[in-house]
Amino acid sequence: MTIREFAEQYRCRLKRDGCGEQIIPGKVGQIYDYGSGRFGALFMPSGKPRPNLWGRVRRKLMAAGFQLLQNGDAEGCLLFDPSDQRKIQLALKLVGARRKRVLTPERRAAQIEVLERSRNARKGIISPQPLYRRPLYGLEPFDPANGYLGMENPEAHKGGPSRGFLVGGGNGN
Repeated sequence: MTIREFAEQYRCRLKRDGCGEQIIPGKVGQIYDYGSGRFGALFMPSGKPRPNLWGRVRRKLMAAGFQLLQNGDAEGCLLFDPSDQRKIQLALKLVGARRKRVLTPERRAAQIEVLERSRNARKGIISPQPLYRRPLYGLEPFDPANGYLGMENPEAHKGGPSRGFLVGGGNGN
């Protein structure tokens, strides 16, 4: 498995470091291809050195089957097999690698619609579509003149009309 395949499979961002090598960056380190079918996890937190933290992390990962490659005062490198799921999860957590979000097609379409209406509003084009209130459960149509459609008394609605997020403007009153 290559680092690119690994990043795609686990939805991680991939970038090149200063030497041109591909890495998976994290908050406190990075994951890189060590060669011979193994990956390395570099733990190097920024700021004040914390040797006790590195000691705890090192002991925990070595107990899980990682191989110590470099041991510094407050940082180090550990090797792991990219076919072992437990080690992969520990390595991703160790370096603080962020996962890419995966949107459902419905959510993606809703975000595109909001973006288009926002762009049109900047250009002065008023959208003929009704505004939608996004409460905890789905979308409810909103008519600026009559309030939320399907609600005879919006004040009696659980949470009141001012709760929730209004898409396309308005303050919910």
